[in-house]
Amino acid sequence: MKNLYKVFAVSTIVWLSVSSCKKSDLNLTPTNDQIASSVYSTPAGYKQELVKLYASYALTHSSGATAESDIGGLNPGFTDFLRLFWMSQELTSDEAICSWNDTGIPDLNQMTWTSETTFLRGLYSRSIYQITVCNEFLRESTPEKLSSRGISGADATAIQRYRAEARFLRAFQYWVLLDGFGNPPFITENDLIGKVPPKQIKRKDLFNYVESELKAIEPDLADAQTNEYGRADKGADWALLARLYLNAEVYTGTAKYTDAITYSSKVINGGYSLASTYKNLFLTDNNVTSKNELILTINYDGIHTQNDGGTTYLINAAINGDMNPASFGVPTGGWAGNRTKNPFL
Repeated sequence: MKNLYKVFAVSTIVWLSVSSCKKSDLNLTPTNDQIASSVYSTPAGYKQELVKLYASYALTHSSGATAESDIGGLNPGFTDFLRLFWMSQELTSDEAICSWNDTGIPDLNQMTWTSETTFLRGLYSRSIYQITVCNEFLRESTPEKLSSRGISGADATAIQRYRAEARFLRAFQYWVLLDGFGNPPFITENDLIGKVPPKQIKRKDLFNYVESELKAIEPDLADAQTNEYGRADKGADWALLARLYLNAEVYTGTAKYTDAITYSSKVINGGYSLASTYKNLFLTDNNVTSKNELILTINYDGIHTQNDGGTTYLINAAINGDMNPASFGVPTGGWAGNRTKNPFL
C-alpha cells in the first residue's frame, strides 16, 4: 500500500509539472529577433522578405555561403534551382548529355531515373521549399496583418503587388512540379506548417489551380517591362500561361492551343524584341543592353550569388581545356561536362 501511495504521489508531481510546463514553460516567445512580428513590422521589412523569395532562385542558402544549403541531404552545389531545373529538362532530352559519373547523372543521361535520383529529389525539394517561403510571405501580408501593424496607404498598395508576385513565384514552382512530377503535395498559406500533413493533388486539379492563380494576379502585377529588373510582371504572367496551355493536353487530356496562342500573342505584343547582339544577353549589364528581350530573369551577379549552380554551372560545365577557356571568361579551364548530342553536330 505504501508503495502504491509513493507511485501515486510521484505520478501526481509529474502530472503537475507537465501541467505547469504547458501553462508557462511552453508558452514562450523565441529569444532571437528573427520572428514574424519584427521582420514584418515595417514596409521595408516586407520588401526585404520579397527579396528572399526571389533570392531562393539564385542562392542555395540565404547566407550566400557556397557551403550551405536550404535543402538538406544534398551537396550544396547541387541545390541551385536553375542547375537542377536545367538538368531535369536537358539531360533527359535529345539535346544535351553530361560526361560526369556523379551519382544521379547517368540516370538522367540514360533515362533510368527513379524517385531516389539525386538531382530530381533536389529539384522536388527546392520547389517545395520555395513554395513554403512564398506561403509564409502570403500569411504575413494579408490586409488584416498590415492593418494590425499600422501599414496603410501607398505602402499597403505596394505590398499588395508584392503579394501578387509571391503568388506568381508559387504558381511557377507548382508548374515545375506539375510538369515534372504530376501529382505533388499541395499546400497554400491556409495550411499551417506542422498541423496537417499536405494532401496530394491530382495533375488536372493542379493545372486548374495554376491557371486560376495566374489569371487572378494579372491585374495586380506591374505592366510588362515596367517592374524592377528580375521581378515578375504581366509579361512573365502571360508567358507562363502560354507555356501552361501549350502542354494542357498532357496535363488534363484537353488541348488548349488557342489559349496558348492568345497569351503568346500578348507577350509578342508586349514591347519585347530580340537583343541586337546575342552575346550581350550573357553579360553582367544585360539589364541595360538586352532588357527588351528579357521577360523574367534569375539574377546572378558574380559577387553576392556565388555558388556552383546558375550561370557558373551553365558556362563552366560546357567548357574544357581545349576550347580556349579564357575566351569565354573562364580562366581555370572549365569543368568539361555538358555537351550537345550527335543530332546537333
